[in-house]
Amino acid sequence: MSRFTAEQRQVFGALADILIPEAEGMPSATSVGVADDLLDRVANLRSDIVGDLLRVCRVAATQDPQAAIGKIRAEDEEGFAALALAVAGGYYMSDPVRRLLGYTGPERRPVATDAPDDFGALLDPVIRRGHIYRSV
Repeated sequence: MSRFTAEQRQVFGALADILIPEAEGMPSATSVGVADDLLDRVANLRSDIVGDLLRVCRVAATQDPQAAIGKIRAEDEEGFAALALAVAGGYYMSDPVRRLLGYTGPERRPVATDAPDDFGALLDPVIRRGHIYRSV
């Protein structure tokens, strides 16, 4: 079951395309599904922003999307932050965008057992400094 209605997705998509329009060979936010399944993925990962997103959609539903973005940015800092996070997060989770950026995802890079200890130089100053304890 989705947390967003078709109307809320339409409003979210209109706002998303203002934040990430098609430009310089990169697709727009809605063309990669930011208002569709990616919105659900973001909402499942960051359920703490769903209330803010619903509020933003409610405010923007009766306004021109460009004017709504300006109003939300000026009057609802948390709402705008949630919107920006959801749009950007969904956008960069999309396979087409990841392919265009050449990002294949996290890669496992095991350390060779015969490789020199790269951490020694980083840890030496910490070891020389000794133990430090600060009461909280």
